[in-house]
Amino acid sequence: MRGYSYEFVKKVRALAKSSAPAGVELGVKAIERGISISQIALKVGVSRMAVYDWFTGKYEPNATHLKKLTALLARK
Repeated sequence: MRGYSYEFVKKVRALAKSSAPAGVELGVKAIERGISISQIALKVGVSRMAVYDWFTGKYEPNATHLKKLTALLARK
């Protein structure tokens, strides 16, 4: 859970238990793999806030970002 606060992890995992959007599910994978929001934002080419919003279900990544995010998390 390096790079994630306990409260953030708790929030994302709780959201994932419901019918979670893809961004939330990928957020859980990122947490489990220890990939920080900053690292993801850099690799995907978006702001940290965008990644945070995806992981908390506020917004969904567009098709291009979703593809990059999925590929990044599949490698780890």
